[in-house]
Amino acid sequence: MTSTRVLAVGEINPDIVVRGVRGMSFGQAEDLVEETVITVGSSVAIMACGAVRLGARVALVGVIGDDTFGRYMTTRLGDRGVDVSALRLDRHGATGSSVVLVSASDATDRQILTHAGTMTSLTAGDVTQGLLLANDHLHIGSWFLHASARDQLGGRLALARILGLSTSVDPNHDPAREWDGGLQSALGEVELLFCNEAEACGLTGLTDPDVAARELLSRLALDSLRPALPAVVLKLGSRGARVYHAGGITSVEAPIVHVTDTIGAGDTLAAGVLAHVVQEGDWERLLPFAVAAASLSTRGVGGVDAQPYAEEARQLSTQLFVTTTEGAS
Repeated sequence: MTSTRVLAVGEINPDIVVRGVRGMSFGQAEDLVEETVITVGSSVAIMACGAVRLGARVALVGVIGDDTFGRYMTTRLGDRGVDVSALRLDRHGATGSSVVLVSASDATDRQILTHAGTMTSLTAGDVTQGLLLANDHLHIGSWFLHASARDQLGGRLALARILGLSTSVDPNHDPAREWDGGLQSALGEVELLFCNEAEACGLTGLTDPDVAARELLSRLALDSLRPALPAVVLKLGSRGARVYHAGGITSVEAPIVHVTDTIGAGDTLAAGVLAHVVQEGDWERLLPFAVAAASLSTRGVGGVDAQPYAEEARQLSTQLFVTTTEGAS
């Protein structure tokens, strides 16, 4: 597989992961938990770390504060080989953060408490033409958190495509439950859309994720020049993933692994796709690789520490069952 130069745009924040939560008890109560860890958080940063390990070159665009969390994220991302030179420092704001409460009875069940902080300071102007020209692909994560940018991000996607880049969006959940924020009108400039079942239904107003994914595919950039695109990648958690594309629907079941923490698994799946999608047109190779990477990432606490390197993901991907059926569009 050939690697990709990815320009990734999104929120930059650490995760404070609290494992073994047995319930919330307010009223001055104190409860014991299993473990607390601070690690690289945010959808786009976790994806960036995973994509670098899987063979891509990734530059991040985002906003951090002049504080401990901002310095922590810059250092950790740089240590992982992510280009952080385009991160903008907001001296008047605090770097955002997320407290992730993981259930003691089910490691896949969690509540995320996010302080947006400088996430809302991102502007479309941070995605400069110079940055676009230096990369092959533009990816925007956590669309709904970028209150100061999201109405103009569609224009950045359009410019990227004019300049020859492919484009993708991983919207994540909409805290306002409105599922727009400029994304609906921007879908025609999106060549690759990542979402889970709830997000697909939220974006379409439909109740069936399969029908929703087909609807979303019909609204993407149908004039893409990339052989694998346009496509909708539907993240299915422990059930693996499906891709809806012009050739049909490609499905991969997730392997059985010892799961410690599922935080960021979907972002690592996106990393596996983005690391190679621009040069590769074969979903029957791309999707198993991405699902394998996502599954392996669940072996450690947080989103990045257990992310695999390309060879480990590739070896596991050869053991996964892949099916492709006609009828995505």
